[in-house]
Parts: sequence; C-alpha cells; structure tokens
Amino acid sequence: MHEPPRISIANLPTPLVPLDRLSARLNGAAILLKRDDLTGLETSGNKVRKLEYVVAEAIAAGCDTLVTEGTPQSNHCRATAAACARSGLRCVLLLRPEPHGAPQGNHLLDVLFGAEIRSYPRPQFDEQRETIVAGVLEELRAAGRRPRWTPMGASDPLGCWGYIRGIAELAVQIHARGIQACDLLVAVSSGGTYAGLLLGKLLHRLTHVALWGVPVSDDVAHHQRLAAGLCRATIAQYALPIEFHESDLAFVDGYVGPGYARPYPAALAAIRELASSEAIVLDPVYTGKAFCALLDGARGGRFGRERPVIFIHTGGIFSDFAWPEQLASERR
Repeated sequence: MHEPPRISIANLPTPLVPLDRLSARLNGAAILLKRDDLTGLETSGNKVRKLEYVVAEAIAAGCDTLVTEGTPQSNHCRATAAACARSGLRCVLLLRPEPHGAPQGNHLLDVLFGAEIRSYPRPQFDEQRETIVAGVLEELRAAGRRPRWTPMGASDPLGCWGYIRGIAELAVQIHARGIQACDLLVAVSSGGTYAGLLLGKLLHRLTHVALWGVPVSDDVAHHQRLAAGLCRATIAQYALPIEFHESDLAFVDGYVGPGYARPYPAALAAIRELASSEAIVLDPVYTGKAFCALLDGARGGRFGRERPVIFIHTGGIFSDFAWPEQLASERR
C-alpha cells in the first residue's frame, strides 16, 4: 500500500472534545465532537483533508488550474478556491443554479479567494454536465492553461485518502481517552468522506468503531451504490490490502428533509441547540441535518448510552449566512 503524496495545508490533528453541556441536557448521553470544522484554511472543514492530495497531484502533474463544480453555497467550491489561493493555482468554479443577488456566505468567499466563477441554470447543467465540463477544460487548454478536474466534493479515489488518514488520527484520540467502543456519525452527500472513513476503518482494523453515514441528499439506495463504487475503485487503484463487502455500509435514514441544501425546522433547531449549549455552529446543508440523527438517537437511547457517540463536524459555518431569517426566526 502506498499513500499518494499530499501537501500540508490543514491544521492537524483537529480536537476531539466532549460536549458536556449538551450531554447534560440529554440526560447524560456521552457525546463527543471531532472538530474537523477547525482544519484551518479559513475554516474549510472536511474538504481540505481531501484537497491536500488533490493539490499535491495537480502540482506534481504541472497543472496550474483546478476546475470543480457545486452550488453557490458549496463548501467544497469554497475550500477549493481557498486551497488554490494558498497554493498559487488558479481556480474555476462551475456553479448551479446561477447565484442571485450580492454574493454571500461561501459564494462571497469564492469571490474573495479570486476564483473564476461560471454559473448555469440547474436543468442545463444537469442535462449537459459532461459536455459543459469537457468544453471548459478544452477552452482552458486552448488558452494555454493546464487544468485539472476534480469532481463535486473531491469524492474520488484520491480524495478518499483524506479520511483514510483522518480516521487513523481519530483512532489515536479515541485510544488516548480510554474509549473501548463507540459509534461514529458523519453527514453523507457526495460520499468521499464516508467512503474514506470506512476504508480507513477496515485498513486499521478499527472493529471497536461503528461507523454510520447520515444521508443529507438522495436516498439510502443511492448512497449505497455511491459508497460501494468509491470503496471498490479506491481499493483497486491503490491496491489496498482489504476486502470490502456491502454489508460494511451502515446508514441512518430519514434526515434528508425536502431535499439537498433545503433546510427544515428540526435541522435548524439542532443548529440552535448546539450553538446555545456549546457555542459550536453547525450548518443547514450537512451537519445540521446529520446532527438531528444524533439528537434523536440520544433521546431515544440508540446513541450515547451504552457507549459514547462521536460526531464528525465537517464544517460549513459560512453557509449559515445564506439563511439568516430561518436560523434567527425563533430567537426574535
């Protein structure tokens, strides 16, 4: 097994902290938070772990531009723009749908980091994605640039290494706290973080860690296919000495709500709950929804009772500023 090269742009290791005040509110449930919202690079969250590998490969290949896709409030797009600015690369972001009004939240940071932004109506991008991406890459090459494409969320075999390495870091912290067994929850969308965690769990034989993905977009069947494909592709590409079975996948369903990037009352309440008890801020797209699964599980006895439960905070604070009225509505 050979880990691919990476550059060091994240502040690691990130802390593993107990949520004592929240635990008290939940009648003593043992809850800890892996604070990957504190990876640095302007609070870039989980994406920067993946981008350490993506940027290293791009530079080694002589590329001068990273191209990727997402929504106007995409954490991945914002983190990619930041990683490019830090590393001296250009960044081109393909956004859908087209942003409206003045830039705010993640989109504002995309602009500040100097990203070149191209936007498309969602139906057009969905129908013509491959043609659009190929056309942009060809246009950049014709202009003398050397672009590298990375998919949404950097969720490909290379990006999976971010959390193959990340769960090894967490395992050291779990051991240092004397935790014999635990549940581990993480939000799932493009799949690279969850797949990387699962591969790392298998590689490092972390049988005492029960990993759960909480889908925040699409249904469980979609994420089963996506995660299984990523795991198999990563094992094949890097000759990982492990066997993967679909029975290794585990999800907590029921927290997508009305759709991806569409907040709902329980998720907004979860954000307010953690903020008011621990001064830690989740986001409405990913962590707010996934934290609902933890809260429901703690209240119902599924998580944090017989053994601790750890939640991976994957970041996203800047997207809160795109939903100020919804988040503040019950505080007025």
